Amino acid sequence: MLIYKEKEILNLYVKGCSSKDILETLNITDNTLKYHNRNIYSKLGVKSRKQLLMYMTLLNNKRS
Repeated sequence: MLIYKEKEILNLYVKGCSSKDILETLNITDNTLKYHNRNIYSKLGVKSRKQLLMYMTLLNNKRS
């Protein structure tokens, strides 16, 4: 299960934000973002941001 900060980051990625945008929006360091990315990818079984966005697109289409 994703923790609050991971959900927040995931939502920003889905909205089209870049890593730089997320760093500025959440006022976190690059290492903190990398840490959360690793956790998100591991929990959702993806290996890249591209796969993450494809996963979220499929999930949203399934819900519709």
